[in-house]
Amino acid sequence: MKSIHVWGIKQNNLKNIEVKIPLGEITVICGPSGSGKSSLAFETLFAEGQRRFIESMSNYARQFLNKAPKPDIEGINNIPPAISIEQKNTIKSSRSTVGTTTELIDYLRLLYEKIATPYCPEHHTPMTRQSTTEATDLILEKFKDKRGYILVEIPKEGRVVDGKKLHALLLQDGYLRAATLSSKLAVEIIEISEPAQIKKGLPKDSFYIVIDRLQFSGDEKGRLTDSLTQAYDTSIKYIIGQNARRALIITSDGEQLKLCEEISCAICGKVSPQITSKLFAFNSPIGACPKCKGFGNILELDENKVIPNSNLSISEGAINPFTMPSAEQDKKALFAYCKKQKISLQASWKDLPKVQRDLLWNGSKEFFGVKGLFEYLEQMKYKMHVRVFISRYRSGSLCPECHGSRLRKEVQNILIDKKPITYLSALTIDKLQEFFENVKLTAYQEEVAGEVLKQVKSRLNFLMRVGVSYLTLDRETRTLSGGEYQRLILANQLGMGLSQTLYVLDEPTVGLHPRDNDRLISILKDLKNLGNTLVIVEHDHDVIKNAENIIEMGPGSGYLGGEVVFAGKADEFFKSKNSNTAQYIMTSSHKFIQPKPVDITKFKYKIELTGCEGNNLKKIDVAIPLNRLVVVTGVSGSGKSTLITKTLYPALAKKLEIDFLPIQKFSKIYGDESIKNVLLVDQSAIGKSARSSPITYLKAFDNIRNLMASVPEAKQRGYTPGTFSLNVDGGRCPSCRGTGFEEIDMQFMDNVIIPCDVCDSKKYRQEILEIMLNGKNVHQILSMTVAEAMNFFVAHPNIRKPLSVLKEVGLDYLTLGQPASTLSGGESQRLKIAKELSQVSQKSTLYILDEPTTGLHFKEIELLMNVLHKLIEAGGSVVVVEHNMDVIKNADYVIDMGPDAGAAGGEVVFAGSPMEMIKAKKSLTGQYLKRYLGVN
Repeated sequence: MKSIHVWGIKQNNLKNIEVKIPLGEITVICGPSGSGKSSLAFETLFAEGQRRFIESMSNYARQFLNKAPKPDIEGINNIPPAISIEQKNTIKSSRSTVGTTTELIDYLRLLYEKIATPYCPEHHTPMTRQSTTEATDLILEKFKDKRGYILVEIPKEGRVVDGKKLHALLLQDGYLRAATLSSKLAVEIIEISEPAQIKKGLPKDSFYIVIDRLQFSGDEKGRLTDSLTQAYDTSIKYIIGQNARRALIITSDGEQLKLCEEISCAICGKVSPQITSKLFAFNSPIGACPKCKGFGNILELDENKVIPNSNLSISEGAINPFTMPSAEQDKKALFAYCKKQKISLQASWKDLPKVQRDLLWNGSKEFFGVKGLFEYLEQMKYKMHVRVFISRYRSGSLCPECHGSRLRKEVQNILIDKKPITYLSALTIDKLQEFFENVKLTAYQEEVAGEVLKQVKSRLNFLMRVGVSYLTLDRETRTLSGGEYQRLILANQLGMGLSQTLYVLDEPTVGLHPRDNDRLISILKDLKNLGNTLVIVEHDHDVIKNAENIIEMGPGSGYLGGEVVFAGKADEFFKSKNSNTAQYIMTSSHKFIQPKPVDITKFKYKIELTGCEGNNLKKIDVAIPLNRLVVVTGVSGSGKSTLITKTLYPALAKKLEIDFLPIQKFSKIYGDESIKNVLLVDQSAIGKSARSSPITYLKAFDNIRNLMASVPEAKQRGYTPGTFSLNVDGGRCPSCRGTGFEEIDMQFMDNVIIPCDVCDSKKYRQEILEIMLNGKNVHQILSMTVAEAMNFFVAHPNIRKPLSVLKEVGLDYLTLGQPASTLSGGESQRLKIAKELSQVSQKSTLYILDEPTTGLHFKEIELLMNVLHKLIEAGGSVVVVEHNMDVIKNADYVIDMGPDAGAAGGEVVFAGSPMEMIKAKKSLTGQYLKRYLGVN
């Protein structure tokens, strides 16, 4: 069998290794964090596959891309084009939705363009178009053997010419009779060719040109068609901007029929907009709601942002914009107005009478108020800093015109099976699949839309199988977790049906409940069966067990890793005695940390939330014991994050005046007096700057810079600790400004990052690198791993202590100066925990962690559990949102959400100890934990 053969790999910490990856099979790369998995999978295999593809591009593109770093390898054979599917959700635009990411919305737009029926918004009847032939048949069917008129309306406004000129033009064109209609639709004929009428002129209000008067019978069919053709032509000849060709049929007994060659209502004549796929696209000016420009919301001044803490008084800075240095004059005007109106400067904002609050907010003739300040700033929006300032105090509110649908209101009346596209976009994937299974279409519609419907159903099926059935097509992509985004891309790739491709995936099981793992694995196998090769970086035991080949990296992390511990068939892997991973998967003994039992009804220290109804939560009440390890679990989309990170955390943060974030709806919170601090430890990056690193995050770099500045040679040259900073000019490289790289804007492609030519990625000026501390310059110190630095700074406890905490959380393989942007979500999260451990006190602090086991090896999960228990022993409380069975089994208290995802979730299925959950038949998590532990 052919294999991808790579040899001499020295990328990052890889130690001149050689690997063979069979083509057309699933290969899992496992091992501890920092052992070289990503270096092999992404920075070697994917990078080389992509680089070879780039070589096929034009010279113009390649003149920039040739500088892109090439993997440090000696050679590679048989590598196919590569596609990388990573966990990181890099989407920031609010214009990207689940529908646009999966391309499903494109298929729905096409479907609506081809087979949707427009309805009249007033009469709710289907709109139709009538060609002259269709109109003739319709008249003969509806008014058979009746007599009547064929008329063309000349409205009061929009005539090509007015008065006598129009009269002369009509006579010149051979029209001799006009008509007006009475309230009972009786036709009153005006002979416009008579001298008296010429002198009187045409009616100033709307009137009709009489095209013909005849009997609507089969014998007159030819004449009827000719007259209708003439009527359609006449209808656009005398009216400015009239594009729709129209005619009005009125019988002698007052029955009428409005005809139009465009799609229109037969009762009122209202014309439908032209139905194209762009009409259903909120990213197109044709389809976007004119009010919100296709965003679904409009930005308005947010009182919660202007007055974040209503407990403060005006003198203490309750109205935040007036506390800025640039608003000093405005602040004086505010204080003067308050004194004049006898508005207290010392009373808290919430205690001020509503009349006074409204006065300060809306302003008056004497004082511009908060709104007046921002109206003035609106005129200065051409200045960047003003735009930034205004955006700080604005929040999105639902667009009053489109109600969040993003599309113009006309779209609501274009329906398939009586449903507009906005209705389908708001359905969850499972409900949308149900709709298309039961949709009622005519034979014509089915024939036209056959292939499109097939694609829609196929992609919906893939999305169901990757476990995102609870998402809606109108959900913004930027609000998805990394795991959800990765599974969307995976389903999309499967829908594309590519073959002979190398797919490199980064932990596709992240955020997935064990129930959904089986479906994901079957998707991966389908991708392989199309003729593709899959390389998956993964820790999940289910994925490892279903792989055909395993490559285990190790044996340790960082400089202790970079070697191939095992490479071969999965069957042999499980028998390997050298493999750490195999031992964890195959072992029957599961280590328990002795839980602390909790009887929630008698437990004194707990936080209670009542009436939680954010997103899909169903007015639930939850009690969370303090000074315990509490795990909140449940299937993906069951409401875990809504309850903990969107309700509990912001509610506590606001009470403790730590942060003022939007809070999902709930009734009351009790027990918050037992905690003095709350901390959300999520997987977001630790720093926004390209110069952020573990050592700067832990504030230990200050001490290192002080040491460097104390070296005699540094003192002699007049260097200060600031000289060794990467954030200010002085010692840093002036070209890359201390980042070590330059970013080239490719405009039409992703930006290319290349090493800085001036400092050779060392970040500092050459003269700064001449300063040595115990034989090492600042660049060499920043290049050390945490483990190496602990030995180097053994005599400096103020540096060694925070580094020892990094070792405790299993991050001793990181280099001190590793850019924060290169850390995985799991590494960032553990770094935040390490910072907390290095603080003086954890007492009365509630730590909230969101899936901390992401990217962790089985051995590292043990380390993490020890760290969490250490936080609890120090007097802290820990709440973890997690699916990992090793975490759940060691919890003191488990809250299981469910029973399913989306609308079928949002309830507390179980609350109690893990062993009690195993016995709970309603708990899906309990059943999987039972299977995992091998309990009968």
